[in-house]
Amino acid sequence: MEKTMSIRKNELVVRDVMLGNNQFPIVRERILIKETLDKMNEFSIGIACVVNDKMLLKAVFCDGDIRRTIISNQQTLSAFFVDDVFDHAVKDYKFVTENTTLIDAVKLMGKLKIWDLPVIDSNAKLKGLLHLHPAILSLLN
Repeated sequence: MEKTMSIRKNELVVRDVMLGNNQFPIVRERILIKETLDKMNEFSIGIACVVNDKMLLKAVFCDGDIRRTIISNQQTLSAFFVDDVFDHAVKDYKFVTENTTLIDAVKLMGKLKIWDLPVIDSNAKLKGLLHLHPAILSLLN
């Protein structure tokens, strides 16, 4: 039985557990940080994917980016909230594809110390988001 379980876990891919595009915050490049934060709160998730009109992933913006920007930026908080999210988002983001094994994706998340990974196709079109909690639960079951 144990051998069957471990083979199944090795067969799990990101597509099996990723969140669909309607289950996490997706924003356009020129949306205000305040609106982005509202979206993040609406979904109770610490990341927003920044896309263009063709749903191509351009950047990611997460809770840590907020912290780093507030510390390094010398503007007032009220001014920060009306900045475009793209100006403070990470353009050199990490990602996985739908066919990445779940084990490899979770290992990457651990190495990077992150909770979420965008899922894109070969053209950088956003397909979903891998969130650590459902990924771990799938591997444990």
